Amino acid sequence: MNSTPIKNEPGVVLGVLLIALLVGLLISVLATGFHTGPLRPGINTVLLGIYIMAWGAMFLASYFYSHKTFFFRALIWVCENWSHPKGRRMALFYAAIAILFGCVSILSGFGIVGAAA
Repeated sequence: MNSTPIKNEPGVVLGVLLIALLVGLLISVLATGFHTGPLRPGINTVLLGIYIMAWGAMFLASYFYSHKTFFFRALIWVCENWSHPKGRRMALFYAAIAILFGCVSILSGFGIVGAAA
């Protein structure tokens, strides 16, 4: 079995593309009329869910591929330094929470969950 450590790659292009994806999704959420309060059916709520799920996917990818880009290493750093409990596995927890909340937001955006009475 090969036990050589994985060498960190700079991954500048990948990191910038991932950040641009998140910024693009955030701008699309804000451009479609983001509002605070309860989730209402509409395209802005669906886009918000996609944005939240994208963050979940980033945390999930950072757990497995933190050696690929500076952005994933930064997310792992957050998990290891700003979380309680501290550790890499918090990336899996954050991914699960973001994907769950993103799904609820998308379902609310389509009017399937949380229909206003």
